[in-house]
Amino acid sequence: MLSREDNQLLSQIGPGTPGGEMMRRYWHPVALAKEMPVGGAPKPVRLLGEDLVLFRTKRGELGLMDLHCPHRGTDLSYGRVEADGLRCLYHGWKMGIDGRCLDQPGEPKGSTFKDKVRHTAYPCVEAGALIMAYMGPGTPPPLPKLPIFEAPPSHVWASKLFHECSYLNGAEGEVDSQHLSFLHRIASADVALDEFQAESDALFGTDVAPGIDFDHTDYGLRMFATRRMSDGKKYVRVTNFIMPYTLAFDGGPLFDPKKVRPRMNIGHWMHLHVPIDDVRHWKYIVAYCYDRPLEEDFLHGMIESEFTPDYMPKRNWANRYMQDRNEMDRLTFLGMGYNFEVHDLFATESQRPISDRTKEHLGASDRGVTAMRRLLLDAIKTVGQGKAPIMTTTDPAVNHFANMVVVSDTVDDVVDERRVWSDFLARHNPVKVPVGAK
Repeated sequence: MLSREDNQLLSQIGPGTPGGEMMRRYWHPVALAKEMPVGGAPKPVRLLGEDLVLFRTKRGELGLMDLHCPHRGTDLSYGRVEADGLRCLYHGWKMGIDGRCLDQPGEPKGSTFKDKVRHTAYPCVEAGALIMAYMGPGTPPPLPKLPIFEAPPSHVWASKLFHECSYLNGAEGEVDSQHLSFLHRIASADVALDEFQAESDALFGTDVAPGIDFDHTDYGLRMFATRRMSDGKKYVRVTNFIMPYTLAFDGGPLFDPKKVRPRMNIGHWMHLHVPIDDVRHWKYIVAYCYDRPLEEDFLHGMIESEFTPDYMPKRNWANRYMQDRNEMDRLTFLGMGYNFEVHDLFATESQRPISDRTKEHLGASDRGVTAMRRLLLDAIKTVGQGKAPIMTTTDPAVNHFANMVVVSDTVDDVVDERRVWSDFLARHNPVKVPVGAK
């Protein structure tokens, strides 16, 4: 369990809080790139407890600034988008993407008053399918070279889902591999949706108490969940925790509940649990594949079928996630449909907006959870000491991610599970990892 003080340190991410100061040393998704087309309207957003407006100028440049005009506080998300900035509707003040005031029509000719105004503004860039922002002090660290930013656009697909709970609830669920034996299970083998789902259920059901271990890396944690099988084999699933809230893991084939098309091998997933404020967050869901384009229509139907057009869940706490007890008897373990994202939503939201971690009883399967919490607490302490936390360095050798391998594999029982990722890397992607990288 956590002390009440440590739970607050990890959960409170607003301006001026120790956790918020740590978070502001990293880049964060602020929107999906497809939400901000050239010529589109400004978008009010809330990130790390701050109300902001995101816009794209008519020249295509991205701007992110305080939602309220520095003149008299009018909401800038209603403003007029111009070639070089955003103009407030109330008195016509125009703000540039860097927070400088470019025009004050109501001031006398020759006035230099506009040059004295500096509005809160944050750098943001389009990276892959996401728009990323830096809200911290000084020069931003380099954008991490995550594979979702490096892959061709056709190989990456992104969406998001609103969660009415702390980012920490969501991130903890991702480092918990034991729940795969239950939460996402299809209850009856004779109605399994396809061969892969039947195999998956059998695999995770064979050993419901996997061994959990981890290594510290340059980017966070490399975690191993090992399940013993009956034929002298073991199944090893490697999950990567990337500071401060990103998870990268093997996706494997996806099934199609309508059986319109054969199963599709996505390759890999990244989930980013991005704090809106202390009690709400966006889960950014990114699929990527190294060697082939992704089928956008299939992913939209499979993942977003349970989302509203503005990325809110159709199943939510207000309608009890539409749980169907008859479905529990004949099809799924939890009676909430097939969408894994909805399953996770239920499990994390129902812990309460901020889980009371002083009352929990952690077991052997929770080693990944405790390791992630310790890493975050250490980063908060590091920032409090005026130092750079893990993964915010400008050292290019640490920003390569060549050693972040997403893999799950069945190996002989005698094979060391810690070798699975490096053996896979040697076979499939013989990139030389920089000296000193972990």
